[in-house]
Amino acid sequence: MAQMNDHMMQGMQAPMLILWMVAAVVVAALLAMVVYFIRPARSDRLLVADLAADKRRPVLRHDRAFGRDGNARAHDTIFILPDISHYTQFMTGNHFAFGHAQHVIFSLINAMIDAAAKTVQLSKLEGDAALFFVDAGRHSDVVIGDTVMAIFRAFFQERKRLAEANLCLCRACRHINELDLKIFVHRGQAARFEFRGSVDHFGTDVIVLHRMMKNGVRGHRYVMVTDAAATSIDLPGTFDTFDTEEDIEHVGTVRASVFEIDDETVAELSTLTHEPARSAVAETIRKLQENARSIKLALGQRLRRPTWRRSQDQ
Repeated sequence: MAQMNDHMMQGMQAPMLILWMVAAVVVAALLAMVVYFIRPARSDRLLVADLAADKRRPVLRHDRAFGRDGNARAHDTIFILPDISHYTQFMTGNHFAFGHAQHVIFSLINAMIDAAAKTVQLSKLEGDAALFFVDAGRHSDVVIGDTVMAIFRAFFQERKRLAEANLCLCRACRHINELDLKIFVHRGQAARFEFRGSVDHFGTDVIVLHRMMKNGVRGHRYVMVTDAAATSIDLPGTFDTFDTEEDIEHVGTVRASVFEIDDETVAELSTLTHEPARSAVAETIRKLQENARSIKLALGQRLRRPTWRRSQDQ
């Protein structure tokens, strides 16, 4: 009998050992996931180009007027550049919040692109901004003004929808309503060329536009219109306005008017006129999907360095 008990104990030890090993692996995996999610996301992953690298990426229309023959003829161009305020702070967090932040930022940018695409063309995404352009004279100043306000409306309606449909308490989702928008409008001469699927611009006025973004104006929600674009845009509504000027190296002084967008205007623009908001459950599922995609991207970047960084190192 004693020998039988010994054999039974020995027979049970092998399965128990396997169970303990499996349990240890599961616990280790769970601990690794916890450590991964609470680690801060690295800043070199905060690229809208990565967010748009899927089937939802807006497709740029090929305009034969640009050509592929290297023609450097300058075009009289109106530029519209929406820039999301508090983007860096919003995108900086642990990996779990980073996945949801990706979903929020991409949704906001996509909404602005849809609103602007009716009258102007997307040039390219620039981190927390999207550059739009159109030939001067193609649209009236009223249409350009309406387009700028349509971008604001799309941004604030999408921001409201995302916040109201939110069930998540992560750092990013708690601060959706802190995201804001500034739009810069400039007119000038620029040559156009196509590069890797996007329409890029070359010229001093493109530099002026981007330098005006780094201004000394306090506030995170306004439209800045340079004097060069003043006759090309007529903003609908009444705004508190003041003038400013920036000294740009090698260019000189550039003057502009700043139109402040107050909270009352934001509340009016945020009112949904069509397309009811998705349910909280549907919105949460989308965020979880973005989070899973973020993890996949992060793990993939551990195995290989991104092409854009390799090209910079060469």
